[in-house]
Amino acid sequence: MAYTQKPKPKIAQTLPFLGGGGLTGVAVGLSTSPSITSIGVALLGAHLLGSAIQKPPLSSRGAWWLSGGFVGLYLLQGLSWFYTEDKAQWLVEMRVKIPFLFLLPAAAHAWTTASEGVRRATHMLFHGALLVVGLATLTRLLINPKWALEEIYHSRYVPMVGGISHIYYAGLVVSGLVFLWALPLWGGKGLRIGIAGAYLVILHGLALRTGLVALYGTAVGMLFLWVIRQPRRWPWALAAVGAGAVALPLLVCHVPPLRQRWESLRRDMATYRPGGRITHSSVARRLAAMEATWVAFQKAPLLGVGMADNHAAIAAEIPKLPYRWDPETYILPHNQFLEYALGLGLVGLVLFGGFWVLAFRQKKGLAWVAWLMVWLLLLQGEAFLERQVGVTMFLWGTGLLWAHLKPKPS
Repeated sequence: MAYTQKPKPKIAQTLPFLGGGGLTGVAVGLSTSPSITSIGVALLGAHLLGSAIQKPPLSSRGAWWLSGGFVGLYLLQGLSWFYTEDKAQWLVEMRVKIPFLFLLPAAAHAWTTASEGVRRATHMLFHGALLVVGLATLTRLLINPKWALEEIYHSRYVPMVGGISHIYYAGLVVSGLVFLWALPLWGGKGLRIGIAGAYLVILHGLALRTGLVALYGTAVGMLFLWVIRQPRRWPWALAAVGAGAVALPLLVCHVPPLRQRWESLRRDMATYRPGGRITHSSVARRLAAMEATWVAFQKAPLLGVGMADNHAAIAAEIPKLPYRWDPETYILPHNQFLEYALGLGLVGLVLFGGFWVLAFRQKKGLAWVAWLMVWLLLLQGEAFLERQVGVTMFLWGTGLLWAHLKPKPS
């Protein structure tokens, strides 16, 4: 009797399409379309569910442990329903953070089970979409530099083509630099260097401050680790630091957008003093908001005020600070750790901190450490996990790198 292979169940036949479609959908949608991003996330969730029905997705078991803190944060924020006042905002935030429950292991499992072609296509599409948006915006600046510099002069940024926030775009670009280091890509080393060079031009040309802080801060941190491993490298490290100390002032002096950002920062910081008038300028407002956050945090340190009520809690404390500040310019501190401290209290901070402790204990090499450093710095300048682009990029990217990078010795 001739042997006939048993046909695969329909679920098994569709899984590669769900996983590949989810990976590429997120890669394209992050910098171009929230709708495409949502579709990609949904496909990854369906891929993980379908895989679990077929058999337990062992390839993502470690990623489940890594994402446990985010599941805990989601459940804790769910419990805040009982004491939050802004129920409508609570519903919005819970909807945005649904990926906390599954996206990191879903991305890890989809990447592990995807073909090499799908992996490379995902990586290429991510960079392609980012470069289109960034280079188009930079071209717009070069065509009309007077308008662009006026935008920067007022402590704003050149509006990104396509409508993505400049802060979140900067986070994607710096994340993309780590991807170039770690993930497979069609083309040789020259292509990677070319894409990295384009990203550096975009970051500096558009003066994307959040991205530049994360970039240079991570570079210093990685340089320190490089020296720790072999102390004989100290002369090279000092030379690199010296070169940076010379290059940065030169860039600020000779790149108009950076010069405008520096001048704007100086004017902004001059207002941050007792009796000073806080305007729409971002840095002074954020520092003052941090003061108000600390005062509000002390009133509910264990479970917080509820994430949905963060803004109201800060707005109640700001008038007591020694600054002149119009109510329409009140803002949150734009720091993920502070916002969790205020909204979810010490319990929330412990859950969030647990992720970082567990993540840094993963022995996956320097690219993994660089990824974590980049995001630690990004989260100091913006609450990325409160918006769709930020939460998706962080969980999706962490899942891809966790799955792709092999364990390495300490």
